[in-house]
Formats: sequence, structure tokens, C-alpha cells
Amino acid sequence: FNNKDKDLVLQFSVKHEQKIDCGGGYIKLLPPGLDQEDFDGEDVYNIMFGPDICGSTKRVHVIINYKGTNHLIEKTIQPQTDELTHVYTLVISPDQSYKVLIDQKEVQAGKIEEDWKVLP
Repeated sequence: FNNKDKDLVLQFSVKHEQKIDCGGGYIKLLPPGLDQEDFDGEDVYNIMFGPDICGSTKRVHVIINYKGTNHLIEKTIQPQTDELTHVYTLVISPDQSYKVLIDQKEVQAGKIEEDWKVLP
């Protein structure tokens, strides 16, 4: 697909049907040509987005791959940790701004160059 000059929107719902101590749910935007039959957690992705809950560490991961290196957002975004269904949305705009929404409520916004260490 081509989203040149358009917003890129990744959105999905997550429901943890039981209290979890360590786990998460992510969506990965994969590069073209990836062999999906052999896909595993070590494969390259362009963006990884979603909640991660492990012990006392609870955060929404927003990871951008830039020039072959994964960069985690510098901000800590708190996920929902109950057993209800929640909708997670990431919007990246052509001006390099972004928004993270949980249940249609903006929980974080800013500029990529300010909130990720992607440039030297």
C-alpha cells in the first residue's frame, strides 16, 4: 500500500480475558516481501504497536524501525490492565507528528524527532 501524504492509522482491539502477570498484544507493520509462512518474533518490522504488561512494568510499546534499528518511544504510555476490550490506535501523519489513542481518547501526542531517538 502507499500512504504518501496521508495519515497512517494502525488500530486494533485487545481483551485480556484473565488477569495477566506477563504478556501483551501487538500489531506489527511488516515490510514488503516478508515470507509470512516463516514469520517469527525475530523478523524485521517497520512499526510495532500495542500494550505490554509484565510485572510492575506496564506500557504501550510504540517502536519504529529506522535504518534497520528498532527505536522505542521515549515516553511511557500506560495501557489498560483490566479484563475489558480496549481499542488502541496509532496515527502517524506526514508532518512526522503522531498520536496514540486508547478507546478514542488521546493519551500521547508529539513529534517523532522529539519522542524517539532516531536521529544522531
